Amino acid sequence: MSIVSPFRLALEPEAFQLLGGCTEILRRLSDMRDFFADEQAVERVLTSDDPVIYEFWKGECESSGGGVSYGLTRIHPGTVGREYHMTKGHFHTKDGDEIYVVVEGRGLLLLQTREGEGRTVEMTPGHMVYVPTGWAHRTVNTGDAALIFLSIWPPGVGHDYGTVARYGFPQLVVQGADGPMVVRSPSFQGGLMG
Repeated sequence: MSIVSPFRLALEPEAFQLLGGCTEILRRLSDMRDFFADEQAVERVLTSDDPVIYEFWKGECESSGGGVSYGLTRIHPGTVGREYHMTKGHFHTKDGDEIYVVVEGRGLLLLQTREGEGRTVEMTPGHMVYVPTGWAHRTVNTGDAALIFLSIWPPGVGHDYGTVARYGFPQLVVQGADGPMVVRSPSFQGGLMG
């Protein structure tokens, strides 16, 4: 393990872009075909555009104390059909809790266990959300501006996106007449997964 020097970092995408050693991930709609429920809406959008759904900057500090992984996510506002822009969502492949801190914007955090139990937590600026080991998590931008949040987790937990791509989440967040609505996903296959 190496010795890490203390550092200070602004919670904004531009600061993470300039930080040496950060990995940047850009997710376009074409990268997320299997994650949106309305396949026809996905294909309609892709005939004329391939919009950026979200961006993620990841850093990691290794130290004798175990280190820490951290990232900043920016989910752009918008919908595909009636479904709001979101992250792919994942389970961790090893035990490891995660913390989200909302910097700006509004959204919902969808959570589920491998047995199919689902929860939804509101995400608003200045609030922290704790994601325990064993819960898959997906973040949805329900606002008119970007949803930006900091995430912190232990190094080496690994990410399983395949199970979520195959089974989905029990809930979808869709645009309703009066704003965002959480509805049961028609394609969710509950029960023990992956």
